[in-house]
Amino acid sequence: MAVTDVYYDPYDYTIDADPYPVWRRLRDEAPVYRNDRHGFYALSRYGDVLNGLLDADTYRSGHGIVLEMITDEPYENVPMMIMNDPPEHTRLRKLVSRAFTPRRIADLERKIAVLCNDFLDTVDGQDEFDYVEAFAGLLPPTVILALVGYPEGHAHEFRARANESLHVEDGATMQEGREPDRRLVSESGEIEHEAFAILPELMEQRRKDPQDDLITGLVHAEIDDDGETRTLTLEEILGFVGLLSSAGTETVARLLSFAAVTLAQHPDQRQQLVDDPSLVPNAIEELLRYEAPSPIQSRWVSRDVEVHGTVIPRGSKVALLNGSGDRDERHFEDPDTFDVRRTIDRHLAFGYGTHFCIGAALARLEGKVALTETLRRFPRWDVDEQRLERVHTSTVRGYTSVPMRVR
Repeated sequence: MAVTDVYYDPYDYTIDADPYPVWRRLRDEAPVYRNDRHGFYALSRYGDVLNGLLDADTYRSGHGIVLEMITDEPYENVPMMIMNDPPEHTRLRKLVSRAFTPRRIADLERKIAVLCNDFLDTVDGQDEFDYVEAFAGLLPPTVILALVGYPEGHAHEFRARANESLHVEDGATMQEGREPDRRLVSESGEIEHEAFAILPELMEQRRKDPQDDLITGLVHAEIDDDGETRTLTLEEILGFVGLLSSAGTETVARLLSFAAVTLAQHPDQRQQLVDDPSLVPNAIEELLRYEAPSPIQSRWVSRDVEVHGTVIPRGSKVALLNGSGDRDERHFEDPDTFDVRRTIDRHLAFGYGTHFCIGAALARLEGKVALTETLRRFPRWDVDEQRLERVHTSTVRGYTSVPMRVR
């Protein structure tokens, strides 16, 4: 590796607030970066990140997907497909993919529009409100829980759970080698979090009265377990619901928070969307490229791999910086410019390959409808950047509070 004084630390609040200058230096000076303090490598160029995402045999997820939780041995019996490699990942993904068919996603558009207007009605007439608290933080869990099969009224519980599980103090990491938050059922059979307390009752209802939702599909699914056919356990179904509710809540909430802040910083681009709402879907793609809600995908390396003349040894932790790759001038022209009319062939915000985000189509739909309705209600707004509050983890970026002035 070339000699450079560039330092990248995903746990540093100052760097996390604006990582793009550091990421630019990584791409130019240290495309294979080594952080000795935290013991990981980082790939920052678009092509290298894409190759890492596509090569699931080399860059594996079964040892953990968060830098500080990656272990030498793979995790066992984790009922979350995101922490499994093929063929187990393929089997688990197939079980939930039926909930994300194009027809089912399209059928949600009208419901999402109604929800958007209901939430925005609560701030009607106010000069200032918190966009995340009133809208962006509530819409995603409400939508994903409807898809899962939850009754209305539980969005706050899942939003609180997501916030609790993500925040990391400045300069700290989650406990090294700590087990992921996957013990949702205690040894005595008690459900560990109130957000899931209703799930056994919902499962029993769906066994007797199937509905068009994910819970129904999971309770009636049969899997092969060492030659024996069985149904999914409570903990396995909790794992699916926990993963989808958390991921579906956080990524879309952060996307919408970035939309509010970025469009306030670029009023000319916002005005283009007000004048021509047909540009909104492309604006969502540009927002995802410009400010990825999940800009770091971490992997364990299964073999020695050489990148730019540097050998990353087997057993290493690697951060695939998709947020950096989407600002790489080697792939995107003038990448630090926010342009709602940009032609985007492929961005990396949803990952790629085996672990491509299963909810990408839903996230795009939510983003499109939410931004369209926001602009229709509030064609102009300002954001008090001094009072912005961020979520801080090694995996997610975005705002937990966006004070918005609309008059």
